[in-house]
Amino acid sequence: MRTILIILLFVLPLSAFAQIRDISVLEGVNVPMDRGVESDAVIAVNYGQFSHSGLGFRIGAQWSPSVADIDNSFGIPVAFAYRTRARSTKGRLQSGVAGAMDSIDYESANSGGRNIAMSMASGFQMSLFSDMEFFAGLTPGYVTGSSSTPSKSAWGDYWQHHATTWTEKGSAFSLSIDAGMCLNYSIWRFDIKLMPAFHYSLTDNYIYHKSMPEEGIREYSRPLGWFFTFSGGIAFRFE
Repeated sequence: MRTILIILLFVLPLSAFAQIRDISVLEGVNVPMDRGVESDAVIAVNYGQFSHSGLGFRIGAQWSPSVADIDNSFGIPVAFAYRTRARSTKGRLQSGVAGAMDSIDYESANSGGRNIAMSMASGFQMSLFSDMEFFAGLTPGYVTGSSSTPSKSAWGDYWQHHATTWTEKGSAFSLSIDAGMCLNYSIWRFDIKLMPAFHYSLTDNYIYHKSMPEEGIREYSRPLGWFFTFSGGIAFRFE
């Protein structure tokens, strides 16, 4: 709670200069950047304010039904953000054509032109964004679930290799450092959003354990520190 109050003391004064506001709903995937740990879903709602200079902030709420087999992770992301100036329709179309042309050169050089049509469509669409956001901040939160149940797996000829894995809940309270970007595709007052971001946990909430007796590894453990999220959704802009 103290962390949230400190952040708000810096963020709230920016509201006096707000010119653009939006409310967005996002859904995506949360990927622990550690081999052997599966990804999970993340759902978020956030509110943003930006001045005409592009400076602003975002604050919201997010929920992951499971992270590394531990249930229910809640967070309140707060971030400083910068939003670039919106491009004109003409500028977006010119950028889309340039992106399509660049994809032709890439496909010709790397795959002999087998996927030119798909690459052109992808390059055109990815270059049609109206504006971009860059953000950095913190996400304090709380994990309500308990440590996961050990899971056993086997592989190889006659299943001679065995491993047991589980995730220990290290702390209920969580805090991560976040940084990412967002591509906005504007249609009237709506923005279609694509948002990749990286997160580093400061509180060791998820400690991954693995045991492989046949390989001479009785047990090793490591906290899951880095996570990658990729979310998509829609926002409504108002002034």
